Amino acid sequence: MRVLVAGGGIGGLTTAIALRHQGIDALVLEQAPVLNEIGAGIQIAANAAIVLRELGLEAAMRAFGTKPQSYDYRDLRTGRMLYRAPLGDEAAARYGAPMYNVHRADLIQMLFDAVPPESKKLNARCVAVSQDDDGVEVTLQTGEKIRGDVLVGCDGIHSVVRKHLRGEEEKHFANILMWRSLISAEKLEGLNLPECGNYWFGPGRTLITYWVRPRKLYSILASVPANEVQRESWDDSGDISEMLRSFDDAEPRARKMLEQCPSVFITGMFYRDPIDNWTDRRITLLGDAAHPMVPFLAAGAGQSIEDAWTFARVLARRKDDIPGALLEYQQRRLPRTTRIQAGARAAVKLMHESEQQRVRDRNGRWKGMARIDPLAETSWGLAWSYDVVKAVEGPPGEVLNVIGLREGKRLQRPEGQRAFELWKYAFRPEDVARGHDGLREAYDRFLTTNFPLPAGVSAVEDELGDVKAWRVSAPDAPRGNVVLHFHGGGYLIGSAKGSLEYASRLAAAVDGTCYTVDYRLAPEHPYPAAIDDAVMAYRALLARGIPASSILVSGESSGGGLAVALVLALRNAGEPLPAAIFAAAPFADLTLSGPTIKAFNGDDPAANGDLLTFMGASYFQGHEPTDPLVSPLFGDLTGLPPLFVTASQGEMLLSDTTRLAERAEAAGVDVTLRVVEDSVHVYPIFPFLPETKSTMEEVSAWAQRKLRRNDTRPQAAE
Repeated sequence: MRVLVAGGGIGGLTTAIALRHQGIDALVLEQAPVLNEIGAGIQIAANAAIVLRELGLEAAMRAFGTKPQSYDYRDLRTGRMLYRAPLGDEAAARYGAPMYNVHRADLIQMLFDAVPPESKKLNARCVAVSQDDDGVEVTLQTGEKIRGDVLVGCDGIHSVVRKHLRGEEEKHFANILMWRSLISAEKLEGLNLPECGNYWFGPGRTLITYWVRPRKLYSILASVPANEVQRESWDDSGDISEMLRSFDDAEPRARKMLEQCPSVFITGMFYRDPIDNWTDRRITLLGDAAHPMVPFLAAGAGQSIEDAWTFARVLARRKDDIPGALLEYQQRRLPRTTRIQAGARAAVKLMHESEQQRVRDRNGRWKGMARIDPLAETSWGLAWSYDVVKAVEGPPGEVLNVIGLREGKRLQRPEGQRAFELWKYAFRPEDVARGHDGLREAYDRFLTTNFPLPAGVSAVEDELGDVKAWRVSAPDAPRGNVVLHFHGGGYLIGSAKGSLEYASRLAAAVDGTCYTVDYRLAPEHPYPAAIDDAVMAYRALLARGIPASSILVSGESSGGGLAVALVLALRNAGEPLPAAIFAAAPFADLTLSGPTIKAFNGDDPAANGDLLTFMGASYFQGHEPTDPLVSPLFGDLTGLPPLFVTASQGEMLLSDTTRLAERAEAAGVDVTLRVVEDSVHVYPIFPFLPETKSTMEEVSAWAQRKLRRNDTRPQAAE
């Protein structure tokens, strides 16, 4: 078998080496006539280093690269430390290999030298490709035609092979320009730039800097808003004074560092949207040709290297079925690379916030993440904690997709699978790429599209004190019993409007009215905003003449945790307590210490560990997450009213639910716990599930026993 590799960059050269490692002949076709020392710094994380180790190349890379001990995030204007991610030996133990910072030219030279002369051809620009039942053919710019059995396009974002497969496609400009430079060590004496990622973040701009040759050569990537010219060529030189103007207000150390740049070149930040297919019979794509991504997860080169190993290993196993091998390669890689593409774009958005309030929100989130994720696995484990050498030997369905779900995961019943797939496709790659803004829009779309308010149910906008809410009930329903409901969404997403359908069923369960509350969301409104709104809404019901004995407090997920926290706050304040609490899969422990957080990560289509960390840290930020009003699991639950909690076996918040029930029961609380099988997170919001119907019937009977009907009609807000 002979594989033609179009493109002699990191992906193409690694592919050729990996193919030869598997006993397959490869020919690299590179358009450049000679190798030039172009580019600047590049980061090779554990996921890629593991592959290079397997190919016998890690020792060579170690000889010319550096091993950063940490990523240090600082404020661009003040130099104040915002966040630190430990690396070095600690990361090597955690991820299976260290992180290396290298000069791109050194890495490419190492890979180039590992490919024998007969397996590479320079000055070989591909201009056309074709295939038939027996093989593939590449036409070079010189007119020469070269045949092989397989063609893999490793020819970057402007891929000729991709154009052959898919035609003309739009590429996107991220509205960011990147200044790059390399500085010799002698120019940086006295600036205290340790061997770590020295990063600075300012409004709309960043400095990503690190050593690429030990104490010899330093790499600068300075990104700024693109409000004038769009460039994308590596050899576009730039005006140093123009770059420096963008960093006029940088703190002294960062400014002095930039002033030492001998020259700069500038590139635009471009990417393409994820695609659902990059393979056709004997032709496939790899690296930036398949999934070009923005460079802010230290992941672009790593994904190419992962691709190369997977492609070579799968092809070696299925030599007699080339089309099947290429489709399996795609099946194993496409979900993961889509996730990394979306995650990288979300990181770019997060790191380039320009509005003052959003910058504060981001920094507060980092502060919160440092409390519950001191090793920064949420930030970087997404890309780094993956051993492709092991993964390719397992089933393809184990790969995690854009929402962190194992692609092969299925439920047993058709009803359960229907709910599972609704969760699975609730968030699209573009939603994830837009950060919490995209997640909010997607979650409201998911709820309002799939769970519209039933006909004949009244939903009226209301105010409980100064807190917005919706009042939901059947027009002819008695108004005596009241549910005060808090929607889910990790304190970050969700809305009262999105919970109207569920609120209508809660109202029916108590034969009364449900008020669903639009409490303020993080990160704009961190703790204690949500609990303050909850207390205000509850007191407003009392002020309307509704006795506490006729109020059921309800919530799902974060709303369930908030419902319990509300009652703790009311008890501590000496207020009359509601008659009962109903919590579906309560997010009750924002330290994420529950065993099912790890045990079911990858099995729950509604949540994953990274998302829960992101949500929780956005909410408590600089506050202590074990505060019972943040994480009610850590509170004294003595004296709480009757508590009904439910969750699904297999969801990540199951242990939050069961531990809360156990601690409440130990404190003398009247607890009802229901755990259902073969279902999904907050299953009661899915009205078509049989377990939803039976649970709501049980909740209704339970609530009617616990609530004392109030026959007076509550007064609506003026």
